[in-house]
Amino acid sequence: MRRHAASAQFRAASDQGLGSLELPAFSGDTGSEARNELDSYRAALNRHAIVGITDRAGTITEVNDLFCEISQYSRVELIGRKHSILNSGMHERQFFWTLWRTISSGETWHGDICNRAKDGSLYWVDTTIVPRHDPAGKITGYVSIRYDITQRKQVESALLEENRKRQSAENLLRDVIEALPNGVAAFDANDRLILFNSAYRELYPRAAAVIAEGASLRSILRHALEQGQFADVAADPSVREAWLAARLKEHLGPSRPIIQHLSGDRWVQVQERRSASGHVVGVGTDITELKRAERRIKEQSEIDPLTGLYNRRVIGDRLARALKADHGFALLLLDLDSFKLVNDTLGHDAGDDLLIKVGARLRGTVRRTDVIARLGGDEFALILRNIEVEADARRMAEKLLRALAVPVRIGGRNVVPSGSIGIALYPRDGTTPTELMKHADLALYQAKAQGRRTFALYRPEMRSSVERLAGVTQALRVAIARDRIDVALQPQVDLRSGRHVGFEALARWERGTTRVPPSEMIAAAEEAGLIVQLGYHLIDKALAAHRDLLDEGLEPGRLGLNVAAAQLREPGFARRLLAMAKRRRLRPGWLEIEVTENVVLDRSGEAIATTLRELDAAGVSIALDDFGTGYASLSHLKRFPVHRLKIDRSFIRNVATDCDDAIIARAIASLAHSLGMEVVAEGVETEEQYRFVASHGCDFAQGYLISMPMFLPEARAYLVGRGDGAIVAAKPAGPAQPPAAAAA
Repeated sequence: MRRHAASAQFRAASDQGLGSLELPAFSGDTGSEARNELDSYRAALNRHAIVGITDRAGTITEVNDLFCEISQYSRVELIGRKHSILNSGMHERQFFWTLWRTISSGETWHGDICNRAKDGSLYWVDTTIVPRHDPAGKITGYVSIRYDITQRKQVESALLEENRKRQSAENLLRDVIEALPNGVAAFDANDRLILFNSAYRELYPRAAAVIAEGASLRSILRHALEQGQFADVAADPSVREAWLAARLKEHLGPSRPIIQHLSGDRWVQVQERRSASGHVVGVGTDITELKRAERRIKEQSEIDPLTGLYNRRVIGDRLARALKADHGFALLLLDLDSFKLVNDTLGHDAGDDLLIKVGARLRGTVRRTDVIARLGGDEFALILRNIEVEADARRMAEKLLRALAVPVRIGGRNVVPSGSIGIALYPRDGTTPTELMKHADLALYQAKAQGRRTFALYRPEMRSSVERLAGVTQALRVAIARDRIDVALQPQVDLRSGRHVGFEALARWERGTTRVPPSEMIAAAEEAGLIVQLGYHLIDKALAAHRDLLDEGLEPGRLGLNVAAAQLREPGFARRLLAMAKRRRLRPGWLEIEVTENVVLDRSGEAIATTLRELDAAGVSIALDDFGTGYASLSHLKRFPVHRLKIDRSFIRNVATDCDDAIIARAIASLAHSLGMEVVAEGVETEEQYRFVASHGCDFAQGYLISMPMFLPEARAYLVGRGDGAIVAAKPAGPAQPPAAAAA
């Protein structure tokens, strides 16, 4: 039958193994996090293991494909049924009573079970059953890992039967055992080896030289000990002799499975039986992958597989223990700054490498008695014992930040890690794990808001910041629905002629009598998932304003529209934007899409590049905004159809007095022109800045010196007052003089 086929057939069936099995969380994490935890050992189990899951009452809740294959029942037929559906009747009631007593007490049970398939045939499985616990330690069900040993059972029976019947069948027997993947060896009544296969010798490579017919089991085992074949036996001679005596006693005693830990972290299960004629037949099965999988199950209930630190489940448990110790301690939540950029620019392997190195630095900075865990992603938690005052917590936070800030080589580049830390103190800031985690998280949020690379201790007033964000988010929903979000237009001028060339549309929101900062509005929109809706609302507003200026006979020039990555990821964004422009009777050539460096570095970069290429083909200009502040490289400029670079205001602010900023501004302008791009200087606020950017390669300027952002009536008056509302067709030879201060 199929389930009794050789191991090659198991490997052929492995593609249908654990890949479809929905295993529940072992650590209390969410389903997606648990699946990530189990990925590392799922492949090992998938090749040979038959996996089933039951609740506490023995009702089947999940099985993998190999379970269905060997039992001949479909998943639908199995799930919801008692495990007794497979009862073969071969075991006495005491057998199952012992099994249930073991696992219900929280212990692991291991043994061989004979089951009955749907067609009535019997099959044997080497079975390990492990209880599952919830975070409180209560048993919620059981996971069974089975290994089909039907073949082995048949071979053992066949070998014994053949030895009893006739010696003349030895050649056939040798052919049979040689075809088996398991190691088989038979010893006579004097413990001399009389029969073995190649697989048996391969199980014990350090003893292979003495494994030969006629060799005694004692000599084979002694040589194996001398060569260090058994990993769990010490080198001390007296220990070896004691182990050898015990092993020979087991060989002569009643049959039971023997688990051997070999060198190279390999595991073998040996099953020996003595025949009526006095021969001992042993079958050795390599269960290395199964043992490693079992070990991973145990380890991954507490250990993060990437960093080797504890995981989220342990933090909750250790917090509960620390609360019982009646000593002050500090809970620190640490989040790496700009970790996404490392993933996006250097790759996820580099990101993983950074997490590993950060984990090692954290471990090397705190005391051995402190607890460090990776909560997931780039977030870590630390429980620092015997921290009772703020000053001690501050010193530790500063020490951690200094340790992080040491440059590290990642992905062939030097990276300077940094982090933000939120701190909650026990008992001042909470007396339960939930309270402490919540308050440390609020402090972490505050540290990020303060500019990152810093730490913050929890303060009760931090709640108001979170509540404010929630209030802004709710108000934003209403404002969008009631058309209360407006756009302001900030002009750009040609640095050679001084003439107006276009506007950038900027979001403005008056909440009551207070203007909400654009950064806060965008943060609230992203938090509430409103960024796409808000983006289209602002685009429509800007297009309408542009159309109004044109209808009044004015020449507003090019209209710059800021677009979020979430919009550009939409497959239909280009078509929708062009359709919106067409409804306003605006030509694509009048529009410019402004994207930041972080947008082009988005994980969906290929989808964004496709959208930008569609817009470029339609005649829409593409501007790369805030250039110089992110991690964009020449490869990104080559990959995306960028027409203009906008030098970030942080470089323009001190361009007339800071040599480094001046060099950066000139370099960006030179780079852009070399690539056939135009350059816009943002944040021009003084005449000195204006003259510098005009004489060092910039094509256009934008900033308060020219004009602050204006609503539609002011923009209309601005164009009328200048009297030069037409876009310049050709640039004059020299730079224009800066506009009068009154123009601002």
